[in-house]
Amino acid sequence: MSDPRLPLTPKQTLLLILLPMLGTFACQRLYLHIGGVTHVYPGGYLVHHLFFGVLMVMPAAFLLAFGIKRRWLAVAARVALGIGSAMILDEIVYLVATKASDEDYVSNVSFWGGAVFVSLGVMLLWLIYMLKRRDG
Repeated sequence: MSDPRLPLTPKQTLLLILLPMLGTFACQRLYLHIGGVTHVYPGGYLVHHLFFGVLMVMPAAFLLAFGIKRRWLAVAARVALGIGSAMILDEIVYLVATKASDEDYVSNVSFWGGAVFVSLGVMLLWLIYMLKRRDG
């Protein structure tokens, strides 16, 4: 077991962001395609998972930008960054390239658009990890 006072390694950071990102994308898409499209209307306004993703990414990014001394919070911020990123990346093509109907949620354009953007996110994360690992 690692010392809770030690900072996270680049590999731990990679996995704490990557696995929640991929898991969230897979679970969202599985739910949409099997369970159907459902909506959330807080205060009577339709809120897409893009908004929930932003609400997760922003505090996580701000915490990470200033450094985190508590290991559990550093882990939670990375996990939140992965989950929130997946939610955001999954919705970009859906909201920009379609009419944003329920049918569009489960369309090939929306699915493959989300898959492409999540893949780009994974590649960027991997590149940053490799550069960090190389720098020691």
